[in-house]
Amino acid sequence: MKRFLLLIFILFSTVSFSQNPITNTTSPNRLFDFWLGDWDVFTNDDLVAHNTVILLQNGNLLQENWVSEKENFTGTSYSFYNSKIDKWQQIWVDKNGNNLLLKGNFENGKMLLSSSSDSNMGEDQSLHRISWVLMPNGNVKQVWESSIDEGKIWNIQFEGIYKKKE
Repeated sequence: MKRFLLLIFILFSTVSFSQNPITNTTSPNRLFDFWLGDWDVFTNDDLVAHNTVILLQNGNLLQENWVSEKENFTGTSYSFYNSKIDKWQQIWVDKNGNNLLLKGNFENGKMLLSSSSDSNMGEDQSLHRISWVLMPNGNVKQVWESSIDEGKIWNIQFEGIYKKKE
């Protein structure tokens, strides 16, 4: 009976560990891998975009390609872990030349990247922060916020759920 209970414990431990791909032992340059894939992006129940995130440069660079479902809008981002400063960095450029320059880390179960006022997106001197969270069902929740008062008040610009394409 003890062997049976031990076997059940080991089995459940292995299953629960394998369902959480982000652990404390994950290499820093692999902490954003949960975003890799071919996605349909939804706000509420509305399909708003298609997004493909792939690895390039021997696994050291994530490339995102965003295509809006409802308007003629596209954008591309490049994300990478910079070991010199121990931070993730991302540059986003859309079809209109707008850009975001973001830095941050994976902490408390989410990737959180923020800009200073040197990005060219929205109001002059605006700040931006974007978070990505891997949900238990494998979807990814993204929230993009901006502030025009040096971070006192943040307004949501976009909140979406990424669902893997079937």
